[in-house]
Amino acid sequence: MQSLVWTDTNWTLIISIIAGSAILAYAGDVLGFKYGKQRISIFGLRPRYTSRLITAFTGMLISVIVLTILSFFSESVRAALFRMKSLQQDLNRVTIQLQNSHTAILNAQNELSNSRERLNEMQYQLQTTALSLDITRFDMETLRQDRDMLFNEKGDLEVMTSYLRDEAEELRLSLDRMRLGAITVQINSLLAQKVVYPGTPREIVEEVISDLKESAREEVANKRSEWLYTVSDDVVLVIDLDEEREIAVLAADSQDRLYLRVMAAENIAMNEVVTVRFESGISFLLYYEGETVHRKLVRPELSGFNAEETLHVFLRELKNQAIRNGVKPDPATYSVGSLEGEDFFETVEALKSMDNPTIINAVALQDIYTEGPVRIKILLE
Repeated sequence: MQSLVWTDTNWTLIISIIAGSAILAYAGDVLGFKYGKQRISIFGLRPRYTSRLITAFTGMLISVIVLTILSFFSESVRAALFRMKSLQQDLNRVTIQLQNSHTAILNAQNELSNSRERLNEMQYQLQTTALSLDITRFDMETLRQDRDMLFNEKGDLEVMTSYLRDEAEELRLSLDRMRLGAITVQINSLLAQKVVYPGTPREIVEEVISDLKESAREEVANKRSEWLYTVSDDVVLVIDLDEEREIAVLAADSQDRLYLRVMAAENIAMNEVVTVRFESGISFLLYYEGETVHRKLVRPELSGFNAEETLHVFLRELKNQAIRNGVKPDPATYSVGSLEGEDFFETVEALKSMDNPTIINAVALQDIYTEGPVRIKILLE
C-alpha cells in the first residue's frame, strides 16, 4: 500500500513547485537586498521597510502561484478552495438524507414485520374459513340429499296410498271373515323366499319351489301359534298350479340369478286355507360385503341433539335409499331388513358421548342382492 502511494505521487509537480518557490524566494531576497542597498523607497517607506515589503510580496506571490498551480492540476484543491461551503452543505444534506433513509428503512422493516403478522393471521383465518366452508358444503350436500329423499318418500307414500286404496276394497270384502276369526297373515305378506342360480336344471328348480311351499306353511303355522300358543299343523296352501309351472319354466336353465317369493294372496284368518301367489325377478348384486350403503354427517355437539331420534331418521333414510337402488321391500311391512336392538342402543350411547361432528356409516355385512335382506353394521367416524 505504501509503495503504491509513492508510485502514484506526481513528483514532477512537487519538484516543480519546490524549485519554483525556491527561485521566487531567492529572487525576492535578491531584489529586496538590492533595493535596500540602493536605499530605494516605495510608497514613501524607509528603505529597510521597503526591503521587507518586497520580501513579504515575494512570499505572497509564491503562495498565489502555488495555489494557482495546485488548483489547475487538482480538482480536490479547487473544490477545497472555492466550494468548501457548498460541499459542506451537500455533505450535511446527504447526511440528513441518509438518516431519513435509515429511519425509512426501520419503518419499512417494522411495517414488513406487521404485514407478516397480519399475513399469518389471515392465513390462519383462511384455513379456519376453508374448514368451515367444507363442513358447510357437507351440510348442504346432506340437506340436498335429505330433500331428495323426502321427495322420493313423497312418491313412495303416493304409491303406498294407491296400494292402500286397493287394499281398502279387499279389507271391506274380508270384514265378515275378520269378525269370525283373527287375521293371522295379512295380504302381500312375504311367507318364503329363495334364490335360483344361473343354469339350475328343472328338477332342482322344482325342489326349490317345494322348499318354498314348505317354508310358507311353517311361516303361517308360526304366526298362528303366536295366537294359539300351540303349534298349528293344519296349514293348507292354495296354489295356482299354472302359475307354479310358469315359475318353474322361467327359472329352469335361466342365465340370470333369480329370486322366488311366496306371498299371501289375501288376508288369512285363523282357520282359513292359505291362498298364496308366486313372485319372481332377476336378482342383481347391489352392494358388496363391506361396502358403505349409506352415510350421514350429524352434529352431536349441538344442543338439543337427540341421538335415538337421529339414528331412527338415519335408518329410515337407509331404507329409502336401498329401495331406490333396487332392494325389494316386504310389500306388507315395507321393510328391507332389521338392525339388532343391541347394536341400535350401543350406537345411540356412542353418539351421546361424541362432542365433534360425526359421520354415521352403514356398512354391508354381506353381499346384498335385489331380494335382500339388508344386513348392516353401524360405524362412526
